[in-house]
Parts: sequence; structure tokens; C-alpha cells
Amino acid sequence: MASALLEHINIPSIEIIHTYNENNIIVKCKISDLLAAASLKKVVNWKYNRPPDTIRCNEIADSIYNKKQELDWLLYMVYEKDTLHIIDGMHRFHSLQIIKRENSKGVDLLTPNNYGANNDAEWLYEKYILISIRLNMTNGQTIDLFQSLNKSNPVPELYMFDTDQQKRVVIEENVTEWIKRFGTHFTSSKSPNIPNMNRDRFIEILDFVYTKYNLNNSNSYLLSDKLYELNANLKNNPPKKMSENSLEKCVKTGCFLFLLRRDKLQEQI
Repeated sequence: MASALLEHINIPSIEIIHTYNENNIIVKCKISDLLAAASLKKVVNWKYNRPPDTIRCNEIADSIYNKKQELDWLLYMVYEKDTLHIIDGMHRFHSLQIIKRENSKGVDLLTPNNYGANNDAEWLYEKYILISIRLNMTNGQTIDLFQSLNKSNPVPELYMFDTDQQKRVVIEENVTEWIKRFGTHFTSSKSPNIPNMNRDRFIEILDFVYTKYNLNNSNSYLLSDKLYELNANLKNNPPKKMSENSLEKCVKTGCFLFLLRRDKLQEQI
């Protein structure tokens, strides 16, 4: 049954290598085929999953391309309606997409990229990758699986329930804007040092603030206003006993918001 279902995904090299039961299998396939399926929307991020953190993905992509190590990964996906939904491993998979995208470009001496050009990374595309696939899963079972896989790296509640889409869009737009403007302050570290911030923790802060002020479609702009207002206040009145290096970085970038810890940010925004 599982084999028949997988034929609809159109991944030529996919092969079942272990069957736990009729609803839980391990497969292998070539990276090139998996990326091709993703370009056809046959492999997608699960609807409740976080969007990939570009900082973390670029770090992984650099490591993959430069070290050329074997990818002894296990991605977790759920099969639903002829599509594979990535439950765990989205950052690793998106890193492969970054390499493929950049490596597919022609040679550009003015703006060279870190991942070669003209599809010269066949050594990577021909590698096989392992995937744990669950079939016939209910939404509740998928959520339980997702939570169990992410115990060591808590997922913002914004992505765990059928959250108001407007709220999710507003928060993600603000996070994206701050990452673009103040990218050097964002880190993949789960416990960043002042004046830096982890993207997922920033999402949680904005989720808290959105609820704190009962924001909605008509006044969601206030979230951005309050962020920049506090940033300006901290610029003029930075916290006492702050290290010179932290202040120097903030002066250079114009980002003072992350001089405060999470609890203080939520209190003062």
C-alpha cells in the first residue's frame, strides 16, 4: 500500500528500505530527485511548521558544501494528498535548496556565491538521503509527532494551533524586517548573549505583545511602532552596566532593542 501511494509523488529513486508497520516506513532517495519534487510542490513545509530561519540555513549550507561530509540525516515527513509534508528537518532541507538555487546560476565574477556555479555540485545531488514517512495520520497525531521531535528546541505557539492568519502574517513580517535591517544581531544560538536574539524567541516575544495589546487587523501596525519606539528609547537611555562591546555594536547597527532580556522586552514594549 505504501509503495503504491509513493508512486504519486514522482520521486524516481525513492525506495522503501524498512517498514515498521503499514503507516510508518523509512525510504531513501537521491537529493536531486527530492529537490525536483519540491520544485513541483510535492515536498512542502508542514502548515504548522516554522518558516526556515535563513541564518541557520545558510550556516548549514556552508557546512554541507565546504566540508562535503556524508549527510547521515533522517528527515521526518507525513504523506497526505500525494504530497510529503516536512515535519522535522526543514532547515536541513532548505539548506539543500539554497545550494541548488545558487549552484544553478552561471558564473558571475562580480558577485560570486559560496556554492559554485553551473550545477557543478553533482557530487551532492547524487547522494542519497533517508526519510521517515508516516501515512494515514490524523492532524492530532501529526502535532504529537511534531512536538515530540522538537522537545529540545521549543516551537513558538504561533505555529502550533490554527492561529489567526493575520496575526501570523503581521508577526512574520516584523521579524523579517528586523532580520533584514539588523541581521548581525540574530543568531541560531538557543541562548544568545546580549545584544543578540534568536529568531524563534523574537517570534514568541511579538506573539506575547500582539496579545498584550489586543491587536487586530485594524491596528496591527502598532506592533512595529512599539518596537521602534522602544528601540529609540533604549538608544537614548541604554541599560546600566552594559558592556562597552555590546553598546559599540548597537551604536554601529542602530539596533538597541536586544540590550534587554526577554522578560524586560515583553514588559517594556
